[in-house]
Amino acid sequence: MKKDAPFEWDQAYRNAFDSIKKYLLNPPVLGAPIPGKPLILYIAAQEESLSALLAQNNKECKEMPLYYLSRRLTPIELKYPPIEKTCLALVFATKKLRHYFLAHTVHHIARADPLKYVMSRPVLSGRLARWSILLNEFEIIYVPRKAVKGQVLVDFLADYPIPADWEISGDFPDEEVFLIDILLPWMIFFDGSARSDGAGVSVVFVFPQRQILSYAFTLTEKCSNNVAEYQALIIGLQMVSEMKIMDLEIYRDSQLVINQLLKEYEVKKDNLIPYHCYAFHLLKNFDSTVLEHIPRK
Repeated sequence: MKKDAPFEWDQAYRNAFDSIKKYLLNPPVLGAPIPGKPLILYIAAQEESLSALLAQNNKECKEMPLYYLSRRLTPIELKYPPIEKTCLALVFATKKLRHYFLAHTVHHIARADPLKYVMSRPVLSGRLARWSILLNEFEIIYVPRKAVKGQVLVDFLADYPIPADWEISGDFPDEEVFLIDILLPWMIFFDGSARSDGAGVSVVFVFPQRQILSYAFTLTEKCSNNVAEYQALIIGLQMVSEMKIMDLEIYRDSQLVINQLLKEYEVKKDNLIPYHCYAFHLLKNFDSTVLEHIPRK
């Protein structure tokens, strides 16, 4: 009898563990958030998976879960450093639970602040730039973790993620309560000028939230003013394309470049044709674009 005891205990633990996994993979109906009260977000990022739990203190000041998520990392995401995986977990939560984040202030409970990491980078490009824009849309407040509470469930979900092909349910219990604002398109202002030792270009981005991000570059090869203008525009279009921005408003005081792209002017100079064709090709990658000439004054 004593020899069978360890086996019985192991079997009991396995049964309990299987019951927990079954419960988490088939979640019950969760509570709806209370309007006006902040939400609580827990996230976890392991080597091969990440998860998030959204909760809120109810009227009795007890933490009530609203929604939880988990997924495996893709082969490319597996190469991210640990802090970027944590950032990815936060971005993952904002994408899947967007209407919650738009309607509430969110207190992010964690050991490290992903927002601070993203915003502290001297130059944002690629995925960090995209994350920065996505996270700027929401009111997320970092709160150092003092008590575990919901973190236990999040860590468990990260250890046993939902399969990659499992679709998150779109039936939110309170989705008819909230309104989602339509974001304004990005605005791009570009400029280029030729010098005796090369050329300089600058690009200014205006986010939908009307924040400004500017860049300046030096072109080592000599070129005309119009070529520099085209190169400034091409650099700007490449950058927003990498950020997966799909709606643009493009402004410049150069009538030539704007009207050539609008096909109101013909491109006659041979040195402008390749730049014009490439810029026109890049514009086709966006859902909607507006090109407008603005007076130099």
